[in-house]
Amino acid sequence: MELDLEQMRSVVVLAEHRNFGRAAAALFISQPALTKQIRKIEETLGGTLFIRKPRQLTLTRAGEVFVERARALLLDAKNAVDVSRSAIRGEAGLLRIGFGLPSMATGLPDLIQKFRRRFPLVQISLREMSTPPQLTALASGALDVGFVRLPIQDERIRSVPLFGDRLMIVASVHCSKKSGHGLRQFAMQPFIVVSRSASASLHDHVMRTCNAAGFSPQIVQEAAELFTVLNFVRAGAGVALVPNSCRVMNVPEIRFLNTGIASASWKVGIAYHKSRDMDPAIRNFVSMARESAKGSA
Repeated sequence: MELDLEQMRSVVVLAEHRNFGRAAAALFISQPALTKQIRKIEETLGGTLFIRKPRQLTLTRAGEVFVERARALLLDAKNAVDVSRSAIRGEAGLLRIGFGLPSMATGLPDLIQKFRRRFPLVQISLREMSTPPQLTALASGALDVGFVRLPIQDERIRSVPLFGDRLMIVASVHCSKKSGHGLRQFAMQPFIVVSRSASASLHDHVMRTCNAAGFSPQIVQEAAELFTVLNFVRAGAGVALVPNSCRVMNVPEIRFLNTGIASASWKVGIAYHKSRDMDPAIRNFVSMARESAKGSA
């Protein structure tokens, strides 16, 4: 016969009180019932756990070993229950989050930091990818939530709009081009762009926006990070089209100008699979993302 956790707890409580009467009271059972239970446990183990003397109860060497291991098992069981309850409330577990390059400039780092403070037992895995791969990963279950460009055509995916963004022309403060004249005035300027390998959706949006203005950009430099793009512009290497949200990077000696192109704007939202609608961790994260978006509006 195997011992269960309640039997182990009885031995541990008796070892702590060193008295059958007090231990029985702590366990809310009668003293004879506890005495019988301990004898049965010892019979199962094939040896004694306690040395019984008048007014004195001490552990045998086997009893000391048993109590040490039983305490550890009881603690593990309690931790398992606590963690399971936390997971049920969405306060523990793993959350896999997809994001595109522009998301890093729209408060995602602050959101992750706040979420980790509120739910420290939730392990977060961040995966950088553009919107199409994110949607594929969400549909297959490889991602839990993603920050994507809207709208989404996949009916399996639910999305919540968070904020709007748009491409802006970024030029050095020393550039002579004027605000209000639109993107076409930069047709002959050298362009710095985010590489397609870093963000296919952003790279392609830049190309489409330039085409909408009637030209193909003369690309002289590519970069993997938007911050790097802005600093190339600051250095006078050329101009760029970047999300307006990049203003928060506070790169000096550059200015943001409107493109005058309607298609340069888009919505950003948080997305997840509809089948995960009741997942508590996802609901907690989406709720916090909406709160953060309202706070920064």
